[in-house]
Amino acid sequence: MKKIILFCLLIPTLSSAQQHSDTVSGCFQLGVRSAFSAFSDAGASGFGFGGQFRIRLLDRLNTDWFADYLTTDIKGLAKREDMHIGWSVLAYPFNCKTIKRKITPYILAGHCFDYTKVSKNNSDVFKEKWSSAVQAGLGMHYNFTDRMDISLTGQYMMHLGKEVNAQVFEVDGKKDVLITKDKISGIEGHMLINLSMNVLLFDMWNKKHNK
Repeated sequence: MKKIILFCLLIPTLSSAQQHSDTVSGCFQLGVRSAFSAFSDAGASGFGFGGQFRIRLLDRLNTDWFADYLTTDIKGLAKREDMHIGWSVLAYPFNCKTIKRKITPYILAGHCFDYTKVSKNNSDVFKEKWSSAVQAGLGMHYNFTDRMDISLTGQYMMHLGKEVNAQVFEVDGKKDVLITKDKISGIEGHMLINLSMNVLLFDMWNKKHNK
């Protein structure tokens, strides 16, 4: 619902903006996104939402600045919360134009800071951590109009820090969960998939495209 409301607020910009057939450096985009994490404790997966903005540095080089919040239910016994704040560089190896009803593929790489908290349900027991990560992957924009796209991105994130774990076990037919935090920093990886909707708001330094 939050994403729908935010998108509705952007509609006037779409209706009043001039057609923009060639994407050039300087473009500023704002978007909302959903997130899916293909890793987590006890084989569960995380789902969430977030937002992003893009600043186009060059015709073939874009930047994506994002924030995500994901939650994961761990067998009904515990909950994992993940927050990502970071940035990525998007490179367009084939075509860099934003053309209606066309796909624009890209390669991405970047860095983020993250926070993780795993808490036991109906209890004050929890463990948390702060860490950083690097990510790389592939994605594509599908351009609904010359100023609006839907983007699908798949990226692998490598986290460095003391990982928080939730281990589900069973005693006398009753399941429970043990939450632990590693004593030594290590590397943990997971797949993150994002689906976003983005709107071109204005051109930051090519004024002729803002008229």
